[in-house]
Amino acid sequence: MSVLIKGMKMPENGSCIQIVIDDDGNVYSAVEKCIMKMGSIAKAVPVPPHGDLIDRDKLREKEFIHDGDAYAVVMSRDIRNAPTIIPASE
Repeated sequence: MSVLIKGMKMPENGSCIQIVIDDDGNVYSAVEKCIMKMGSIAKAVPVPPHGDLIDRDKLREKEFIHDGDAYAVVMSRDIRNAPTIIPASE
C-alpha cells in the first residue's frame, strides 16, 4: 500500500524536509515534532492497491452542450491516453 500526503508540497530548489507520520496520519516536520512540539503540517492517507490513477477532470473537457444539456463524449482511447497522475501500484 502507498501513502498520499495531502496538503504538502514537494520541496523545491534542491531543499529537503524530514517528516514524521503518526499512526493517525498526521504529518509533522521531524525537527518541529521532536524539538518544538508544533502542530501537524499535512495529513497522510493510505492509498489501496490500484491501477493507473488518471485526471478525471481532464476527461470532462470532452463534454459538449446540446439544448442546454451536457453530454460526456469519452471514448476508450481518451481513457487510454489520459495523463497518469499516480502510476499503478505493483
